[in-house]
Amino acid sequence: MKKMEGKRGGCTCIPVDDKDNRHQSKLAVQKLHDTDAAKVNSLLRLDCEQACVRLAHDFDDSDTANKIGIT
Repeated sequence: MKKMEGKRGGCTCIPVDDKDNRHQSKLAVQKLHDTDAAKVNSLLRLDCEQACVRLAHDFDDSDTANKIGIT
């Protein structure tokens, strides 16, 4: 996984490897950032693939973003 890019509509968008599927992206977020991902959507772009991750209800988006280092 690369550096966090930003937030879109309640989801945190993370650039991921083009060969990763949704399940692999979800496990990577859970392992690297100690959070629980409720839903993962894939967003295909010309320059990279992004995973838009919605966190579970017991995790706060703003606290997790501050811990990771994005605002």
